[in-house]
Amino acid sequence: GKWTVLIIVRLGEGPMRFSEMKRMVGGISQKVLTATLRDLESDGLVSRKVTPTIPPRVDYELTDLGRELL
Repeated sequence: GKWTVLIIVRLGEGPMRFSEMKRMVGGISQKVLTATLRDLESDGLVSRKVTPTIPPRVDYELTDLGRELL
């Protein structure tokens, strides 16, 4: 989709939290961002790290394959 490239470019700047990404990729809905991140994770381009805090902290970053694509 059209959001995939924008998300990959933003993650190329370094690891990001979900809320940061939503703010930086203007105009994307939470539902579409979630679905796109899940697709990128299942394709092996993005990794997801959950830190067990309250509320949970979730960081996303490019994998080696994602950086290669970038």
